[in-house]
Amino acid sequence: MKRSEFLKKLITSVAVGALPLSLTKNFRKIYLLQCFVAGFQHYEGMNLMAHLKDGDLLELVREPENKFDANAIALHWQGKKIGFIPAAINEILRLLLDTNALSLFAVITHLEKDSKPWENVAVAVYFIQEANKELPAHANDLTLIEAPHYHTLKNKKQPIKEPKPLTLNDLIKSNKRVINLDTIPEHQKNPKYYFEKYYLLWCDVVCC
Repeated sequence: MKRSEFLKKLITSVAVGALPLSLTKNFRKIYLLQCFVAGFQHYEGMNLMAHLKDGDLLELVREPENKFDANAIALHWQGKKIGFIPAAINEILRLLLDTNALSLFAVITHLEKDSKPWENVAVAVYFIQEANKELPAHANDLTLIEAPHYHTLKNKKQPIKEPKPLTLNDLIKSNKRVINLDTIPEHQKNPKYYFEKYYLLWCDVVCC
């Protein structure tokens, strides 16, 4: 299949939100950026969340008259706006779109319903390249999708750390005057005995 024919079918497939796997056999995707959908909570995104899927194609729609951002690039899912490419990283894409330098496409790569709305949907923007073209080794990462980092899931995803048991050195070096002896593990009874015998005795002498 020629590149022009592939692009026509790819553009057509955006309308239905999915790309037949048979179309991608002779082509590779070169990813230019990955990001969360900005403004997802302010448009149709929240209402469509139950229908969105990983791998759904999105249309990149320029909004040059946008009063908040002249570089604005909206993301549409089956004709409905779900948000934008973040303003902090959209300028290069705007130049590519405005000059027709590359045929750019976007795809949903990750959905996380438990995060805050601004991290619900992660997308990647890419262009296609014939698979028979040799790709330099240092550019192989451009064909891979990275897992996003969810700032709003930090407290949920990270396990609660148990307090680190105190060792003898910790106790001797500590400048704290109130120490919970019960935090010393049972297998370290010698440090506990040492501390009770000498440190607490010293405190009684000095403090009394």
